[in-house]
Amino acid sequence: MFSFTTAFIAASVAAGVLASPVAAPAELTKRTYESGTNNGYYYTYWNDDSSGSASYTNGAAGKYSVSWSDVGDFTSGKGWSSATDRTITFSGSISCDGNFYLSIYTWWSEGENYILEDYGSYNPCSDGTSYGSLYSDGSEYEVCLVDRGNGFLQNWSVRANKRSSGTVTTENHYNYYTSKGLTHNPISSAAYQIVSTEAFGSSGSATITVS
Repeated sequence: MFSFTTAFIAASVAAGVLASPVAAPAELTKRTYESGTNNGYYYTYWNDDSSGSASYTNGAAGKYSVSWSDVGDFTSGKGWSSATDRTITFSGSISCDGNFYLSIYTWWSEGENYILEDYGSYNPCSDGTSYGSLYSDGSEYEVCLVDRGNGFLQNWSVRANKRSSGTVTTENHYNYYTSKGLTHNPISSAAYQIVSTEAFGSSGSATITVS
């Protein structure tokens, strides 16, 4: 399995790359990394450009859509340029013939937090160290730690009852991580917090609205 983060992203975030807010949808096709603000929301799109194609389109308010074909791997989404223990509502649909993640996602240079709401056949905790489970927002979540090497650590909450719409009380997950000593990815250090669509080695499409 992969991490969807590279030193290229780190450099871009550190440089503070921001686009001006725009009223109309803007398509970002096959650009390695793009981030900015759109209609009051932060967005980001990254593609490793290793194979296939993908395109990301910002919509009104917190809406975005993304489609991909035989893609290597990419990540995309809309949310906020800073992370807090906010309650996040999302709605939409996703169709994919293989591997994908739909998650509440935070990133910083040393790791990631994923609250995974929907995914394909691959459960990332199958390659992780288990830290039990918690119940939140109507479902059990399996919690695990995945070490991607070079000090890059991922916290995962994997929802048992998959869904593409709902409300996530992120505080429940962040507090659980702290209670288990998983304090290496503090949200205070995160570069952003988004509802993310990611895919790897697959084809599909998604339309998601964040609020």
